[in-house]
Amino acid sequence: MKMADEYLAQVTNVYRTREYIVFQEIGISDDPEAGTYLYSYDTYHRRTMQKDREYEKAFKDRAHIDGNRIPVSTYVREYVE
Repeated sequence: MKMADEYLAQVTNVYRTREYIVFQEIGISDDPEAGTYLYSYDTYHRRTMQKDREYEKAFKDRAHIDGNRIPVSTYVREYVE
């Protein structure tokens, strides 16, 4: 996992949990039958020392370094080792 600027530009939010670094791609659906709702496609990367260094470099200016999840109605998770 390389947190290159091009990849970070494609996701809406990145945050860190105790075990994972999570990339959240958020979209909006306006379905005539289901209504309007936010959805998220989340990619979970298990934390390693190298990934933590990349994360901390990319988000060093954040007031809360771990960030937060943006709440959505529906989500799909993918786990990447």
